[in-house]
Amino acid sequence: MTRIGPTRAPVRTPTIGVTAVLVLAAGWATLAAGAGALLAWLATPADPVGWGALVVTACLIGLALLVGLRQLVLLLVSLTVRARPAPASTPMTGARVAILYPTADDFRADVVQRSARQTHARTRTVVLDDSRLPETRARVAELEADGIEVHRRGSRTGAKAGNLNAWLRAHGHEVDHIVVLDADQEVDDGFVAGALARFAAHPEAAVVQGRIRSRDGDTSFARDFSGLFTRHSDTKLAARAVLGVVDFSGRGAMLDVAALREAGGFPEVVMEDTALTIELERRGWSIVAAPELVSIEDAPVDHTAFAVQFGKFAEGAVQLLVRSRRSLVDPRLRVRRRVDLALELLVPVLAALVPLALFTYSVVGAVTGIAAFPWQLGLPLALLSLVPLVPEALHRCRSRGLPSGIAFAVRASMLYASIGVVAARAVVAVAVSGRARFRITPKERAGGSATVVVRRRALELTVAVLALAVAVLWAGRPEIAAPFVVIAATALAFGWRDAVGERLG
Repeated sequence: MTRIGPTRAPVRTPTIGVTAVLVLAAGWATLAAGAGALLAWLATPADPVGWGALVVTACLIGLALLVGLRQLVLLLVSLTVRARPAPASTPMTGARVAILYPTADDFRADVVQRSARQTHARTRTVVLDDSRLPETRARVAELEADGIEVHRRGSRTGAKAGNLNAWLRAHGHEVDHIVVLDADQEVDDGFVAGALARFAAHPEAAVVQGRIRSRDGDTSFARDFSGLFTRHSDTKLAARAVLGVVDFSGRGAMLDVAALREAGGFPEVVMEDTALTIELERRGWSIVAAPELVSIEDAPVDHTAFAVQFGKFAEGAVQLLVRSRRSLVDPRLRVRRRVDLALELLVPVLAALVPLALFTYSVVGAVTGIAAFPWQLGLPLALLSLVPLVPEALHRCRSRGLPSGIAFAVRASMLYASIGVVAARAVVAVAVSGRARFRITPKERAGGSATVVVRRRALELTVAVLALAVAVLWAGRPEIAAPFVVIAATALAFGWRDAVGERLG
């Protein structure tokens, strides 16, 4: 079925190409100068080494404040959004659609079967099976009796993106649109029809991105944090729709095959969703938010699964920062897109670097006579880091009372604090190897005894011990190792909670 192409021609004005860099540089310079001035006033260095540490720390803190302020802007903008009905449009009844399920030993037959029951008549469902285990491959094959297609490729290169591209090369000409869902994700029977109605209303669109919700699950971790993941996703989708920077989330979306082919298919990187968003906008296509279209997926089953998921995000972000560094000056991308892209990809990098910066500054300060890192600067950093927790914390305050909301905020802040070393490991891994690895998020609880939990957190514990040794032997102040001690303690606490939860369950 033929659709009208993008209506907005790519902008090619050279002057616009550097605007995003200037915007980011101005914001960064302002915040870094303020942080540096506050540091110099409250903790005046005594020698050149101290001043050098102050400059480096102020630059990093300024960047962290800039990223945190973006999170605050997204939250505030999302609060202004009011629910609106989907636009009325003529449904694209003749469109050929395929629902694609890339799987790799993380297959769930029930969600595939439910998603396959679409009201749009010309819908087919295909499992793109990369599974290695014979028992999983056998369960996937059983679906063919229900009219669900199974596609397997000869090579498993390119991870999820490569799997999708292999099917598109073989069968892309047979369909007009595809719906991409993760292996544990399902949609209701009107998803395809609703997405096609959105496409009919937006002929310039390459992607219709729906809302992504997390199931409560059957583990204490999933029950506790599924609401956090759902509301974080809702906040970003709503705010980005208002700001005009909706992105493809990698799942829970319908894509136009012609636009996808024009963009060269799915970029075969870990963050193929963000990379595809860039390529589509370069060609003038848009991405439309459709909050009325809901997909449901599993929340991470435990802290170990969450750490794997965040580590994949961190590796993918570093890989994409390197690969798309020229996007900041690409005039074909809107300024707001380039600014949003840079700040989004910096989140895991800063999660790795900020604890190291605070520790290093404190060590240098102790040796050179600088006062401790001032709480007046640490407080706004901490508050901005808590912004993503606000929607779920407020929901719990309203639905369960103030104590429940506060207790959740404490646990959620511990959760994000616990992944600092995971982020650092991901950054180092990509820096050393030059590539990012696509990892499947575990679907089974890690569990284990206390000894197993300690071994699983060996990296965090090792880093904390080394930080304590440096703090005591070099600086004589053990308290300055607090950032890494907190990371290790929170990671251990979640590991222990998961292990106890499994035994009690």
